[in-house]
Amino acid sequence: MDGACRAERRAFLRLLTAMTAGLAVAGCYGGPEPKSSPAAGNSPPPPPGNRAPVWQTVPTITFTQGVPSSISIAGYVTDPDGDALTISMNGLLPSGVTFDAAGKRFVYDGAGTVTTISGIVLTADDGRP
Repeated sequence: MDGACRAERRAFLRLLTAMTAGLAVAGCYGGPEPKSSPAAGNSPPPPPGNRAPVWQTVPTITFTQGVPSSISIAGYVTDPDGDALTISMNGLLPSGVTFDAAGKRFVYDGAGTVTTISGIVLTADDGRP
């Protein structure tokens, strides 16, 4: 082989090596994303994860002895994802007062005695992890 032929052959081999490396990179990378794929940025983002219910401060709940009534707490808790909430309560309530979880309210029958309690804990659950 003469010098010109060797030079062409080396240039061809360099070109072939460059092409092979390019194909190897493309093989690892996978090439450009299809236009409809999420990685291409053309699909809507995935929905955010579940967010916890949000409480506002529940004011002191006061009933008048002898007057049956109810006080709703539904307006003090919301779910940022719009999920339905289940409210539960722990602690002991005064005589004549009950917690209506389905109605999200405290109900006084009017017959219980006057008393003050504290430490009642309300919990909101949206049923999602």
